[in-house]
This record gives sequence, structure tokens and C-alpha cells, in this order.
Amino acid sequence: MSKQVNKIQVVGSIAIGVMIAVSMGASLYTAVQTSAIKTKLNALQSQVVEVENFSKSISASVEGHFAQLAKSGGGGVGANGDVKSAVQAALAGLEEDKLAEKRAELYKGWEQVSVNKDGRYIYGNPDARFTLVNYEDLECPFCKQFHKTPKYLVDTANNGAVNWEWRHFNLAFHEPMATKAAMTAECVAEQKGPKGFWGATNYWFEHTQGNGKGFEDSAGIPALFELDKAAFDTCMQDPKIIQRIKRDMDAGTKDGVNGTPTTIVIDNKTGERESIVGARPFAGFVDVIERMVKGGLEKAPAPAQAKK
Repeated sequence: MSKQVNKIQVVGSIAIGVMIAVSMGASLYTAVQTSAIKTKLNALQSQVVEVENFSKSISASVEGHFAQLAKSGGGGVGANGDVKSAVQAALAGLEEDKLAEKRAELYKGWEQVSVNKDGRYIYGNPDARFTLVNYEDLECPFCKQFHKTPKYLVDTANNGAVNWEWRHFNLAFHEPMATKAAMTAECVAEQKGPKGFWGATNYWFEHTQGNGKGFEDSAGIPALFELDKAAFDTCMQDPKIIQRIKRDMDAGTKDGVNGTPTTIVIDNKTGERESIVGARPFAGFVDVIERMVKGGLEKAPAPAQAKK
């Protein structure tokens, strides 16, 4: 490497629910405040609404099927299992509705995605000044804890100044599940593109037990993402996908990565790099980025004076 990467060994928990007031004149982040109480109240209200809607859906579905039975000439519900059939049909319809909602949620919040010239997945503005090169293991519990932090850094940066680049770095003691998880995300992307990749990684983190245990419903991912199952199964054995993951891990080794998550903050304008190891809080990344902004301003040549 042409530049020495300055490593900061940090292991911490996510601390997004705090106020971050950056006083520097060239701040990329305005003051950000999130209220934990408000978030919990909103979540509780959403759950209440969901229960109410589910109850209404059951009533409407059962009534609809009874009406259909009457129209078909049954003249009512007899003892021949019509009630059971109506309820089963109503529940099946509700399951389909819930599956449709679940599919819609897979991509929610992952709209600004792309693939860079090196074939790696990017979240955020592809032309951002700052890139968070993030080495992660989908079975790493610290990565699971940390996963929302880089997204929040991208989403709250002013004027699309920050993006996030994913790189796989599977740890040996999480195998073979870590590689299975990485290949699953890659194979979803083969059919659904970069949005599928980010949706799949997020879904895996939300459901895995971590530490190489995976989760029971992982076999249902092809159906959930509406994939061609035969093509997905072929992809899961494809040497090209295995090589893609190995390429990321080789790059991580060159970058001095030996644990996850590791994030290298790169100033694409100045070339400055700083490596941050561990699940560092949001505020810590803001400090690093703001310091790079300030350093870039100090190094910038003074504007030429107009001749009189």
C-alpha cells in the first residue's frame, strides 16, 4: 500500500440516539438528534395498528368466503366442512397478503444502490467524496449490531457526501455458515441486482442467530425474494461467486483486516485513509470524517489573487 493506514482499535456499541453537534465551519453533518422514547412509542403504535388490521382482515376474508359459498348455490353453511374450507381459504389469503408486505419491506430504505467499476456493491451516492469501505461477516454478532451505523452515516450526510462499499470478510470460526450467507447475498444479487444484495444482507442480519448458527428459515430465501430456484441453487455452487468473495477477503488481508467489522474511511478527494476496527458509534465516524474535511481545507491551496 502506498499510504500507511492509521488503525484505531475500538470496540463499542452503536450510540445513534444521541445529539451530535459539529462545530466546524465545513461540517458535513448537521446536528442530528433521535429520541429513543419517540422511537419506542412509534413502534408500539405500529404494532397496535398491525393487530387491528389483522383482525379486520380475518373478518373480511371469512365473510367474503361465506358470501361466495352462498352464491355458488350452497344456500348456507352445512356440516360438510364448508366452514373449515372457508376459514382455511381466508387464512391462506392472509398469508399471501403478509408475504407480499414482507417482500415490499425487503427493499425499503435501500433505493440508492449501485455497483462500482470494480464490481462491488455501493449504497449511497456513487460520486460521494467519502467512502466507508466496510469489511463484514454476515455471521458476526458485532457486524449485526453495527450494520445500521454505516447506513445512518450515508443517510444523514449532507449533499450525498458519504457512500458505503461492502466487502466480505468471513471469519474461520463462523464457517461454513459465513460463506453460505455471503454466497446467498451474492446469488440474490445475481437475479435481483444491487438492491437484492443489500436487501439480502439486511435480511440475514435481522434473522441470523450469529456466530455461525444461521437461522432456520434461510432455505426460504429464494421463495421470499421470488428467485428462480434452479438458477439460485446453481449459483450457490458457482466458482465465480466463490472467487468474488475470496477477492474481498484478499483485499482485506492487504488492508490489514483481522477482525470484523472493520471500516476504512477514504477521502476520495485527498486520498487520505483511516481504518476503524470494531462497532464504533456513529459519533466516532463523524469525528473522523470532519477531521478529514478540516485537514483537506488546511491543505488546499489559497485562491489566486486577482490582478489589479
